[in-house]
Amino acid sequence: MKWLTLNEIKDQLRIERDFTLEDDKLTGYGESAEEVILEICNRTYDDFIDNYGCIPKPIWEASLLLVNLSYQQGTAANSQQMYAIPYAFDMKVLPYMRLGTNTDAVPVQVLTLGSDAKIAFTVDLPDDLKLSDVDFTGKVYNAMKKDVKMDFTKADCIMIEDGVAYVVLVDTDTLGIGTYLLKVTVHIPDTDYPTGYRKEVVNINPHVSVKG
Repeated sequence: MKWLTLNEIKDQLRIERDFTLEDDKLTGYGESAEEVILEICNRTYDDFIDNYGCIPKPIWEASLLLVNLSYQQGTAANSQQMYAIPYAFDMKVLPYMRLGTNTDAVPVQVLTLGSDAKIAFTVDLPDDLKLSDVDFTGKVYNAMKKDVKMDFTKADCIMIEDGVAYVVLVDTDTLGIGTYLLKVTVHIPDTDYPTGYRKEVVNINPHVSVKG
């Protein structure tokens, strides 16, 4: 691991430091978390050191959030599971995301004011459900100001990938300059609820930024 330590991971997961049976697994989770952070931020370890002198505390904290997700699901988290990460994760890494792409980075969709934006998103659902199987609504909001720029419904979106994902169309003039996140509210069938469904709210980072 480049910046996390095994003891820090154990403290985060509330595991006794002298309990060593899971050390290899925890180390793997830590290494994967660091790789995902570098991928999402479109940076290298040396780039962080050159620009900040060390790994910034929010990046370190975000890494531990990924380790916690890995431990909960029993497998190393990857960059395709960011919709499952708490909102706090996005707020920690957004200031350190460098726009532009390379072969090792998550693509960041950089849009220009006056264009139509196509923002793709998906949601991890239980019981083999697809997003096309449920009803949902959503909001597009500015990541830093946290103000909502647009509301949308399922009917406003275009289905892709055989119902697994959708695309929402937005006018960048409506959004303005900034980095944007989605908040999607999904109605999941559940007979334990009087309405026949339960609501789950998911924060999604589609890696979209608008420039002037």
